[in-house]
Amino acid sequence: MQSWDRPPPDIAVAELFERWLPDAFAAAGHRAPAGAPTVRVSISGAGGGTWEIRAHDTTLSVAPSGKDAPDVWIRLSVADLRVVLGTPDPDLPVLLPPGLSARDMLLAEPSDVDLVRQISGRLAFELEGRRRRRWTVDVGFGKAGVSAGRPRTTLRLDAATFEGMRAGTIAPMQTLLEGRLKIEGDRGLAMQLLLLVGGRFGRR
Repeated sequence: MQSWDRPPPDIAVAELFERWLPDAFAAAGHRAPAGAPTVRVSISGAGGGTWEIRAHDTTLSVAPSGKDAPDVWIRLSVADLRVVLGTPDPDLPVLLPPGLSARDMLLAEPSDVDLVRQISGRLAFELEGRRRRRWTVDVGFGKAGVSAGRPRTTLRLDAATFEGMRAGTIAPMQTLLEGRLKIEGDRGLAMQLLLLVGGRFGRR
């Protein structure tokens, strides 16, 4: 039986975005919140590409990147996407908590829409694993973030602290207060992202 919670870890990247994600949205009976942001996802490396994801009412459409600027632009490598999908990496922790799917991470909840639109800037998040392995995602929010040539803020977190967040034993804001989360650049922008991430982990 097809599982619509998480795709097969070895799924081709194009198939993930062009077939699996729209089918999973339809199978789950989702209805997009009003004003759901348009998300551009760029996956670098062999087999990667760039796609625009738009959710409207009960339909999720995915198409190659267009000329219009998206509301959110997510960039990561094929190797780092595989870790998100569940491919084991001996140097990195499991990224998604139980009950939180890859679909959930890409699609906005009604409570996220206003917060996402309040964030303006480009950030990079680095998870420090073992043997110098780093998992990285680069996200631009709003016109300023989408058009920025490089991240304005970089957040770095070690694997042990991330595992505590994923397990729910460490709150995202706690990592900042205790100095476990290292921030370079605009701290206000980092705080906005932590509010969004904290809400996502709290709903798992």
